[in-house]
Amino acid sequence: MVQVLQIGVYISVLIWCFGRAGCHYKQGVSRIAPYFNPNNGSVRGAPRKVLGTGVSDWNDTTSQCTLAMFGGDEAAYWACRTEYAFQQNWWPSPIAGLFSYQTWNGFDGFWRNGAVLEVLTNFMAFANNSRYISVVHSSYRNLSQLLRAYGPQPSYDDMAWYGLSFARIAELLGDSTFLSSAQQIYDWNWKNGWDTNTSNCHGGMWFDQDVNAKQTITNVQMLQLGARLYHLTSSRSRRQELMSRVNLTMDFLAKNFVINPLTFQIADGININNCTPNHVYGITCNSGVFLGGLAELYKATNQTSLLNVAQMVANATMTLSSKHGVLMEYCDLGNQTCDNDAKMFKGIFVRNLRYLADVSDQAHAKLYRGYLATNMRSLLSKSICEPTVKKPCNISYRDGRPFHNSTGPVFGTRWFGPFSFSSPMQDTSALELLVANIAQGTRCHGDGCAYDPPTPPPRPFTCQDHPCPADEACCAYSDYYTCCTPDQKCVNGICE
Repeated sequence: MVQVLQIGVYISVLIWCFGRAGCHYKQGVSRIAPYFNPNNGSVRGAPRKVLGTGVSDWNDTTSQCTLAMFGGDEAAYWACRTEYAFQQNWWPSPIAGLFSYQTWNGFDGFWRNGAVLEVLTNFMAFANNSRYISVVHSSYRNLSQLLRAYGPQPSYDDMAWYGLSFARIAELLGDSTFLSSAQQIYDWNWKNGWDTNTSNCHGGMWFDQDVNAKQTITNVQMLQLGARLYHLTSSRSRRQELMSRVNLTMDFLAKNFVINPLTFQIADGININNCTPNHVYGITCNSGVFLGGLAELYKATNQTSLLNVAQMVANATMTLSSKHGVLMEYCDLGNQTCDNDAKMFKGIFVRNLRYLADVSDQAHAKLYRGYLATNMRSLLSKSICEPTVKKPCNISYRDGRPFHNSTGPVFGTRWFGPFSFSSPMQDTSALELLVANIAQGTRCHGDGCAYDPPTPPPRPFTCQDHPCPADEACCAYSDYYTCCTPDQKCVNGICE
C-alpha cells in the first residue's frame, strides 16, 4: 500500500514541476464479455465452422464482413475487412514462422510480429468476435523460444512488445500460458536490462545488451507491462514487487525529465553522460505507450492524478503531431520516408489513446474519440485503395507474390493522404486506428463472427532459398536465419 501511495506523491510533484521551468523532483483472469467463449473460440449463437484446406475456403460466405454483423458500427466493419485483407495479402499469420523467419510476406521484423498481436486481440475484444482466433492462439512462444528467434539476443524493447501482447491475450482469453510467458518476459527484461546503479541517471532500462543507451520506449513499455501484470496477478507479494518496479520506472522518467515540462512532449531517450533528455521529439509511439501505461496504472491504483498527466501528454501529441487534426509521424512531412519501424508508430499511439479514453471521464473520452474519428474519416477518404483488375494498387511484397489474390482495403503511410503504396506495416497502423474507433458495447452477430480458416505450417526456409532482399545478407545461425539490414554483414551467424 505504501508503494501505491508513493506513486500518488510522485505524480503530484510531477504535475507541480511541469508548471515551473527548472523544477527538480525530489524523492520523498478473463475480462471478456459472456458473449465470447474463450474455450473454443466461438461466439455464442455462432458455432465455429471447421473449414477445409483449399483456397476456396477463403471465399466461404463466413469470411465476408458486413455492417449488419456489427450492428451498424462502421469502424468494426472496416476493421473486419482490413483484418481479412491483412491475412489474404501477407500470408500466413504473424509469428507462425518465427524460427524460420518466413513470417509475413513483407512483414518479418521481429518486434513487429509481437506488436501486431495486440491489435488482433483488441479487435476480438472491442467487436466481441473470434475471427482468426487461431492466429492469436498459435502465436504463443515461451521465453527461451523468443530468445533463440533473434540472435544473439533480442533487445529489451523487442521482448517487451511480446510481453504486452501476451498479457493482453491472457487478459482477454484467460489463458494462463500467455500470462506466464508475459511474466517471464517482464522478469527477464528487468533482471538483465534494469540498471541497478542508481547513480547512473537513477537506474532505468538499458535499450539492449550493449548497455550504452537508455531509450524511452523500453522504459514506458516496462511501465505499462508492469502495471498490466499487476492487475492480472493475484499474489500479494508479486503485486508488491511489480508496484515497486513501476515506482522505480516512473522515478527514472521523472528525474531525467523525459517529459518536457513546457510542451509535455516525450523525449526519445536520455543522454547518459549528463542525464538529460535528448530533445528528440515527435515519435508518437513513445507518448502512446506512456499513455497506455498511465491508463493501466490508473486501473491498478484508481488515482486520478495519473489521468491528469496522461491528459497533458495526449493533448500535446494531438496538437503538435497533427496536420489539420490528423495524426502524423515525424517522417510523414515533406519528402521524408518513414522506415518500416516508423510506419507502425501511429497505430501504437491510437491504440493507447483508446485505452486512455476507456478510463477517462466523459469529457476527455469524448475529446479522444472525436480525434480518433477525425483520423478514421481521413484515412478512409484520402489514404485507401481497393485492388481491382484494372487498379491493382501498389502493394509491397517482400518475398514474392502472396498465396492468395490480393484484396483490399489497403492503406498508405500518411493518413492525410494521398495513397502511394501499401505494406503490412502501415496496414497494421490503419487496423489499429479502425479498431480504436469501435464503439463500446459493439457486438458481432452471425456465423462470420467465428471465421477462422486453418493456418498451414510455414515453409522451413534456409539461406539456400535466398529468402532475403538483394541488399540484405542472409545470416544463418544454428538451424535458423535472419536477414541483416543493408548496412550490416553476417559474421559468424550474427548481423554486425
